[in-house]
Amino acid sequence: MKKFFLVLLAVIPHALFASTNVSGNVSGTWTLAGSPYLVLNSMTVQSGATLRIQPGVEVIFQGFYNLTVNGALIAIGTQAAPIKFKMNDTTGWSNDIQMAGGWRGIQFQAFGAGIDSSTLDYCIIQDAKHGLNGNANGKNPLAVTGRSLKITNCEFFHNQSAANQSDGKIISVYLSAGQLFEMLDCKVHDNITRIASVFINGKANLTRNEIHHNIGGGTFWAILGAVTLDNNDFHHNKNNYDLATIKIDGGKNMVIRNKIHHNESDRMGAITCTMGKTTIESNLICNNFTVNGNCGATDGGGAIHLSHNNNGVWDSTEYIVRNNVMANNYCAFYGGGIYVYDCKANIANNHFINNTSNYGGPAVYVIGAQSKILLKNNIFFGNSATMGGPINDVMLLSANTLNFDYNWSEYPYYLTVSTNLPIPNIGDTSHNVVGNNPNLNQPTLTNSHLEDALSKNFNITVASLGCINTGDTIGAFISATDYLGNARFQGNKIEIGAFETDKMSPENVATIEDIVESIAPNPFYQTCQLNLKREGVYSLKVIDLFGRQILESKFLGRQTTLFLPHLAKGIYLLEIESPNHKFKPIQVNSL
Repeated sequence: MKKFFLVLLAVIPHALFASTNVSGNVSGTWTLAGSPYLVLNSMTVQSGATLRIQPGVEVIFQGFYNLTVNGALIAIGTQAAPIKFKMNDTTGWSNDIQMAGGWRGIQFQAFGAGIDSSTLDYCIIQDAKHGLNGNANGKNPLAVTGRSLKITNCEFFHNQSAANQSDGKIISVYLSAGQLFEMLDCKVHDNITRIASVFINGKANLTRNEIHHNIGGGTFWAILGAVTLDNNDFHHNKNNYDLATIKIDGGKNMVIRNKIHHNESDRMGAITCTMGKTTIESNLICNNFTVNGNCGATDGGGAIHLSHNNNGVWDSTEYIVRNNVMANNYCAFYGGGIYVYDCKANIANNHFINNTSNYGGPAVYVIGAQSKILLKNNIFFGNSATMGGPINDVMLLSANTLNFDYNWSEYPYYLTVSTNLPIPNIGDTSHNVVGNNPNLNQPTLTNSHLEDALSKNFNITVASLGCINTGDTIGAFISATDYLGNARFQGNKIEIGAFETDKMSPENVATIEDIVESIAPNPFYQTCQLNLKREGVYSLKVIDLFGRQILESKFLGRQTTLFLPHLAKGIYLLEIESPNHKFKPIQVNSL
């Protein structure tokens, strides 16, 4: 008896195994069908040419090659199908004096006249390396020179640029006047660098990025530009040499609404400013660790380091530090919170909570005969120095002037002033408030930098009587909003600290007259305009009479438009909620 076997042959589309070799001058469109693209030598997008890369494409470098963009690169992936730039074999990647194991990165060179259309969106750049110990063959993983560029939703990881002290960056940006670099919703993590993970020389906006677990030099470094850091998360970076998590040298900059936490620096604070005019506002700066800081007079600071390096022209350097929460930071030298050296600094409406230093000034340390310092409307609580105890929140070694007033502290006003230096001009201190406890909502319980402050709530409460209505606005560079974005009340008095309370009792805010300026039209058809009496961050809900939620939204400001095209005729309730209060519902009518 013969046995018969049925053999099934599967026909697999050739495209699944397709690959495309590329090198030299490149342009046109790289498709998913031609992926992966195997890079056999360095490539150039020539001036006037465009290279488009489709979602899901993999660009795999077969050696120490790079991509130079003189024209336009449009690489737009998706969250589900990102575009990947990587190395085929990473053996030897960790050795920065060898070419093996990495590729040379992407370099955007000077762009000619016209609009630069280059875009990176949902791209992953990994395995690149500087290489060759700073040799001319080395390149930064991403370099932008003399042209604008916007990158969004991109990820940079497992890259290294540790080769040379003067040129070791992961993202390197050099711009001219009128050019702008934008980086939004990106991740930069697990890279090794000698200088900085992100280096900016020029104008740049970085928003909602997460930059974490990078090691080597600094994390972010800006020089002589106009940089805005807004709503970024810098965490668990380890910074060596003279750099910091965020270092700013010159220009006019904004560091606002960021989380800067669990970073380690060698000599200076998590945020270090040495020149220019920078505003540091509404940031959470916590659990940062400065391990040394004993190399000279300009070292120190756990959270923030402020100094000048402007060829002796110290008066041109000025900083505004306001509405920040600085908690559980540590410095092995002076200044667990802020270190100030020979500059002008306006430090107002901040929380200094449970910061520590080995020596004096666990909250603030001031040195330098040219320092002009304002310390106003701040809360000092739980700060402690290993040598000297917790009493001296502020240590003043020398200064030109110090305005220390309208602050809350758990200890009576006391400054340590050096006896062998001229006594600075210290103004009126009679309005400082002393209390046992500021009665914050949910602060850290100890001054250990190991106690996580990230998830805590440092807002003041109704029990914070010493902080409510006891601050002063005169000469304090008060911002229009507090740490949470709620409006500062610009009357005669404001709250001490980073948070403003709503001075109206929530039980009495039931009427339109108290919170709502107008709802028009009401009754409405499909849309209506809501105008409130003050700026703030608000949550809105539209609910029917059966308790069913029809609409939920958030907005910042004083006005918004409600869009309800499918709402049936009837009576509805509009609920308005701020971070501090939930107001009674307001009735609206749909036509």
